[in-house]
Amino acid sequence: MNDGDSDLAADRALARRLSRTWDPFFGRFGRLTEVQRAAIPRILDGTSTLVCAPTATGKTEAACAPLVEQRIRRTDAWTVLYISPTRALVNDLYERLARPLDCLQLRIARRTGDHRDALTTIPHVLVTTPESFDSLLCRGRRGDDHVLAHVDAVVLDEIHLLHASARGEHVRWLLERLRRLRGQAWEEGWSRSECVQVVALSATVPSPDAVRNAYLPEGQLIQIVGGREIEAVAPDCDSPSVECALPAYIRCLSGPEKILVFSNARLRVDALAMHLRQPLEQLGYVVRAHHGSLSQGQREATEQAAKSESRIVVFATSTLEIGIDIGDIDLVVLDGPAPDVPALLQRIGRGNRRTQRTRVMACSGSMAEVLIQTAMLSAARESRLGPLEQGPYYAVARQQLASYIFQAPHRTRRRETLTSLLARCIPEVSAAGLVDHLTSIGDLEGNSDGLRLGGAWLEASARGEIHSNIEGQPGSTVIDQSTGEAIAVGVRYKGGERLAIGGNLLDVKTWLDHRIEVRKVTKGEAPLAAWSYTSRSWVQGAGQPQTVRRYLGFIEDEWPVLLEGCRCVVFHFGGARMKALLRLLISRAPSATGVKIDNWTLQLPSSKGVKPRWLLDVGPAIVDVLIEDQLEKLETALGRPRANKLLPLDIRAAEVRAWLNVEEQLRAVQTSRWVVPDDRDVVEDLLLLRRSF
Repeated sequence: MNDGDSDLAADRALARRLSRTWDPFFGRFGRLTEVQRAAIPRILDGTSTLVCAPTATGKTEAACAPLVEQRIRRTDAWTVLYISPTRALVNDLYERLARPLDCLQLRIARRTGDHRDALTTIPHVLVTTPESFDSLLCRGRRGDDHVLAHVDAVVLDEIHLLHASARGEHVRWLLERLRRLRGQAWEEGWSRSECVQVVALSATVPSPDAVRNAYLPEGQLIQIVGGREIEAVAPDCDSPSVECALPAYIRCLSGPEKILVFSNARLRVDALAMHLRQPLEQLGYVVRAHHGSLSQGQREATEQAAKSESRIVVFATSTLEIGIDIGDIDLVVLDGPAPDVPALLQRIGRGNRRTQRTRVMACSGSMAEVLIQTAMLSAARESRLGPLEQGPYYAVARQQLASYIFQAPHRTRRRETLTSLLARCIPEVSAAGLVDHLTSIGDLEGNSDGLRLGGAWLEASARGEIHSNIEGQPGSTVIDQSTGEAIAVGVRYKGGERLAIGGNLLDVKTWLDHRIEVRKVTKGEAPLAAWSYTSRSWVQGAGQPQTVRRYLGFIEDEWPVLLEGCRCVVFHFGGARMKALLRLLISRAPSATGVKIDNWTLQLPSSKGVKPRWLLDVGPAIVDVLIEDQLEKLETALGRPRANKLLPLDIRAAEVRAWLNVEEQLRAVQTSRWVVPDDRDVVEDLLLLRRSF
């Protein structure tokens, strides 16, 4: 039997097992994808499963159809809880799942900050975000029952976008709390079982076992490697920049196309949309923008335009990396390199989703970016994903203790209950010590019944802010004066006559109490105001440097050296974490003057290219002392959240130590071999990188 016959036989067998759900979920396709053939039997058997596969391979149906099939004949209440990273993706999933579930006469509901479907009747599928999941746990009690008491399956959608972040850690705690609720539901007779099946869906990630261990440690892994062919598009133009290459490409088209341009910064999206709007509209193309600071109405209008327009260019940040349905994209344009290869795969996976080939135009603002783009596309073609950089988010424990107390019927928990949850979720931390510390600073207050919320958390709960680990950012809201509709949020305005947001020119009319009223204009010579967007802490990882290192042919322990007269430039390729460690080491060597360190290089005032002693005569114990002495500086360098300052010092230091990965990185420094390359092309490439820093 050849592969085609074998696949057909497998599809027919699964169609028989999916007797109710096959037609609603797969009838219009007729056949299953490779990942669906692999995942559906495991999920039907009740196994918790992590499914890793490239984008556009049908992972949603692979999870939802068998979970529904398992339960559809049951007479008791049941719910599949579907957790998605963003409100936009919740809306997209709701529309995608509504039709097949309606055919099966099953109820679907969504709960986000934008959509609060009534839950008076237990839904069969409930789609929500991590923050709304938290809120439902706290506020979902219904007399002698709880709205989530009947959740016996959870789908974690696009889990790679949450993993190794505060929101991913948040989800991990919420799953433990759901299991505890299910245990209570079973004991009190609300539910016939306390089991929870977890299915996590992910694009290809560097370390799938780390993802599995975090969210479903008893689960199984199904991994489908490979992906679609990447076709590089290179228009004939004088510059690799988007401003030059994109119009040149469109002028040569013989038919309409939908084009998605990814940039790494919101201001860059605004600038490109404004600068290219007129020339692209003259070519018959609609121009739209999409990023996280644009209002919900602005983003949804862009998503709708992308679906309906046949000639459109959408400029976006990572907000469109995820699987929101915006129609079939004909070309993905990369305005500069993505942060790492997984993000690159996520971006290019948005294009040509109905074919086996994705068309990509890599644009760059410098020759160094050309090199980085080339290296990353090469890695993507070979499925080399680069390092997975992760560490703890202990501030989530503080928020989760507060939320867990708020969930209790009388807003009080016994100390033993809280320390039990802590011991389960972060066993490496002293549970009693953390509870004592939070009590000492007034986060928690004790009484004869146990622990309750302190004043700050009570105020946060009244504002509905107790359920999130997304740190709020100050900033102004931009309002269209003529309509009263919000255009953008989180704007840091410093004065001036005109803003350029989402590709639109906006004249500032009033500015008061974090409210900027504007009017749209189409022309005029007024200078742009001084403004920016508020931003959260963000650290550049080693994804780009490590990918370039391998592309240039250096093995892991080789640090290439460029000798430049009385200075030498050593490429460590380690990103922000290595930069932070090297700066920590040099802080104990006052005589080491004139040294510069960035995310790629270590620059020394030496003509020899010899490893200095201050890199060699230090061990982990000394580094631990240095961490304690420079804790706040390191927290800033590593992008740790502001809430960490409310944790005990030993826990803060432990988090920094873990993110620095001290022992492994220190060993990498001390065993590195500093080599002077003799390949002229490699030297030229290193010089390109050197000049860009």
